Amino acid sequence: MIKRIRSKLSVKVFLITLLLMVSCCTVTYSCIVRFAPYIYSHELSEAEEIANGLTVESYYTPFDEAKYLILAYNDIFVSEYDDEFVLHLFKSSGEEIALPDLDTLTGEEITLSDLDTLTGAQIEDYKNMERTSEHKLYFADSTDEYILFLTKNTNKESQVIEALQKSLPILSIIIFVVSVIAAFFYTWYMTKPIKRISKLSKQMADMDFSGLCLTNRTDEIGVLSHSLNDLSEKLVSALSELQDANQKLQADIDLERRLEKQRTKFFSAASHELKTPITIIKGQLQGMLHQVGRYKDRETYLAQSLDVTDTLEKMVQELLIISRLDTPDYNCNKCNFNLSKLISDRLVAYEDLFMQKELTVEKTISPETYILGDIQLLQKVLDNLLGNAATYSGAGNHVFVKLWKDTEKINLTIENTGVHIPEEDIPKLFEAFYRVDQSRNRQTGGTGLGLYIVKTILDLHDAEIKIANTIQGVIISIQF
Repeated sequence: MIKRIRSKLSVKVFLITLLLMVSCCTVTYSCIVRFAPYIYSHELSEAEEIANGLTVESYYTPFDEAKYLILAYNDIFVSEYDDEFVLHLFKSSGEEIALPDLDTLTGEEITLSDLDTLTGAQIEDYKNMERTSEHKLYFADSTDEYILFLTKNTNKESQVIEALQKSLPILSIIIFVVSVIAAFFYTWYMTKPIKRISKLSKQMADMDFSGLCLTNRTDEIGVLSHSLNDLSEKLVSALSELQDANQKLQADIDLERRLEKQRTKFFSAASHELKTPITIIKGQLQGMLHQVGRYKDRETYLAQSLDVTDTLEKMVQELLIISRLDTPDYNCNKCNFNLSKLISDRLVAYEDLFMQKELTVEKTISPETYILGDIQLLQKVLDNLLGNAATYSGAGNHVFVKLWKDTEKINLTIENTGVHIPEEDIPKLFEAFYRVDQSRNRQTGGTGLGLYIVKTILDLHDAEIKIANTIQGVIISIQF
């Protein structure tokens, strides 16, 4: 029970409010009981003035009418002051005279003896009571002296207190019921928005920012609710930006890993490719120096070593090109140039090679086709593709070169007949050092870097390249 009270704000507020309400009502009731007798009391100064008036008027009143005068003034105390004061009349001897009660006066004549009836009380008996000063009465036709003063009616005060005490049980029930209702309403009013704020904060702690704390209040709780809603919206925005940044970072990391993997694979293949011709040259030179067996024919093996050296030089040059193209801050020297003229010029340059291979070249080139690009790099692309077409096509076949422009792109295709590529090898053709001939025979394949360089250059120009088998042979398609 205690743990529940400690963990629930509404229970705490309810109990505290109930306790305060009951305490305030109890204090209020106690104050009423303590001070109620004085609330209905008039100042003694007013009674003093009335007693003075009675004293003065007694001088002009015969003794026979004295009782009527005194009864008339007593009537004033009863009617106007609601029995708050009691009139006391004494003979000069100090004995109190009993005054007739107004309730017993029913029209009967009051005899003179009514003023001679003694109560047996003495003036000293009223010494400690709250009272007026003593006033001496003298009547017109009498030499007797009387003493008069007024005291507070303690019976009246006792009646007030008694009435309050009798009402205590029902007042206690009313106070408790009202306190419970007031505490419940106050608790609901104060804790309802706080509960919503607490629920929303728990959702935010669970990374759920879909909820809003709706309130029309303009006080501190309303300000807190609006601030929490603003915080939720800003956190959603910040988390969204963070997620986008994380996705971008993850994409960059994945790309870096792929590039690193490609670089590792590239350098591994490059070291193997460079090692092979170096080993061949070294073996041939050692054999010729020591004149071992067939290596005595130096002229033959020097020529072979020169061919291997040429291949090695070509490979190194291509590696340098790749290294330059793969530099992160490398920028192409792009300009607007005539692609139609460049293709025609490269076909003229390869005309002798096509004739030696007995290949027929058919070209369909759209004139005056301009693109934005690096002329030297794109010339390297054309040289590699035309060289491959000449190398891998048998005698008597054809090479088709087409260039045309549609609504959005410029298309270039180079197709050589008489040869096909296994379908499983096509996706790997743009990998570094990959050759369809797995034996890496340089009579049937080059360094394996040609198409890798082509793909790298075309990527720098945002161009697409595809290789596919046709009925007649192999076609390479490029879109700028």
